[in-house]
Amino acid sequence: MEITGNQLQEKIKNGEKVIVELWGTWCGPCKMMKPLFERVASENTTNVLMYTMDVDQNREVAMSFGIKSIPTILSFNNGNVVGTKVGLIQEQQIKELVQELING
Repeated sequence: MEITGNQLQEKIKNGEKVIVELWGTWCGPCKMMKPLFERVASENTTNVLMYTMDVDQNREVAMSFGIKSIPTILSFNNGNVVGTKVGLIQEQQIKELVQELING
């Protein structure tokens, strides 16, 4: 479920549908949202790939996407960022992000 910067860049380059939650071990809201994100990811049976990424271990990725606050969820399709959500969101909102990528 955890992805590295290089792995993410490869999936983006391949045009895959990807949702990644950028988080940090020291971030309170991240600790609340990560289990929700992981639950949605474990139940996901679509072609949308879902990963988490620790910003402290992947600072270059966070900087390249201009991440200033976490948690942040980025959605990718056809090699482009197609959605960004900053801050704590609920499980249903995460499911809606998956659906938006399926429909988009």
